[in-house]
Amino acid sequence: MEHTQTCSEYGKVKSMNIPYGELKTTVVGSFPLQHSLDNMRRALTDQIEAGVNFPCYGQLLDMNLMFLEPLAKEKCGIEMIGGEAWVTGSLEVPKRPITLEFLEFAQDYLKKNPSEEVDGIKIPITGPITLSSVAKVSEKHHAIEYPDFILDFSNIVVELAKWHDKAGAGLIMIDEPSLGYAVWLGIDPDVLIEAINKPIKAIKSALPSVHVCGDVSTVTDILIQSKAPILDHSFKDFSANLESYSKDILEKADKMIGFGCVSSTPDPQLLLDIRAGKAQWAEAVESVDEIEKLILEGGKRFGLERLLIDPDCGFGGMREYFKDDTGQRIAAEKLKNMVEAVRRVRKNLEVPP
Repeated sequence: MEHTQTCSEYGKVKSMNIPYGELKTTVVGSFPLQHSLDNMRRALTDQIEAGVNFPCYGQLLDMNLMFLEPLAKEKCGIEMIGGEAWVTGSLEVPKRPITLEFLEFAQDYLKKNPSEEVDGIKIPITGPITLSSVAKVSEKHHAIEYPDFILDFSNIVVELAKWHDKAGAGLIMIDEPSLGYAVWLGIDPDVLIEAINKPIKAIKSALPSVHVCGDVSTVTDILIQSKAPILDHSFKDFSANLESYSKDILEKADKMIGFGCVSSTPDPQLLLDIRAGKAQWAEAVESVDEIEKLILEGGKRFGLERLLIDPDCGFGGMREYFKDDTGQRIAAEKLKNMVEAVRRVRKNLEVPP
């Protein structure tokens, strides 16, 4: 496969902790396994064996409830009623850390199973806009409809980010799939930028990033104005996102792109056929050549030196299709091929591993 960029063009552009020019790899978050300690170990093992630089503990719980339920237990102005989160009082920052046990589990696992390829542990934290999108304030309304609630949730996420940062996370991703919905609702962009910036600015040691999946055409202006140095999006299943930013804009804003290059939600009919035994699970996995081609396309658009490579989104959605571990086998193989594609690109550009 032809490569048009030279090694000199690919050199580091900054001497700081943001990994410019290194083509590091990570994941977005979830895996298609039921929540258990053994499955958290499996998720970590599969990532480490694939060679992922910033593995995650697996995020096997619901991305919203895993934060909202502890906040309710800590009496932070939230109550769980009928399995749903309700804002029932003034939203307050919890008095003690929550959800740190997942980072600690991953840290302990890596101490016992060290890998030279691991640069740090990835921690996804559901962002304030998305948390507010599922927190109800009445039967017909959610907190996302009210700027003050969004900013109150942002103050809570600030503390979550601080705790995980101080505890040694290597990469902290603020996960905001509901950002586009907030824009559609007509929430002031300045409110949304502030809500994102607060937790991002609270991260002092880890790499900070923001993930927005799906079509990002309505949110790029907000994200490019944010303080997030890494903007993480889907490019395999949403190829139109390749037009979302220009290299010039990224350089002026000094941002990297988290480049989703493998599908996290393969074609549903294919998954049903795999479940029924009509297709092999390997058919849901992109080839190394296919992934490499997309990475190089992203490099032409954004600059290879500004890419952090990962899947489109979390793999947790495949859980509903399989009662066994087929979804996890698909996810693990995708990661192996993704990392191998990155190794090819690094080798051809003489980038150190």
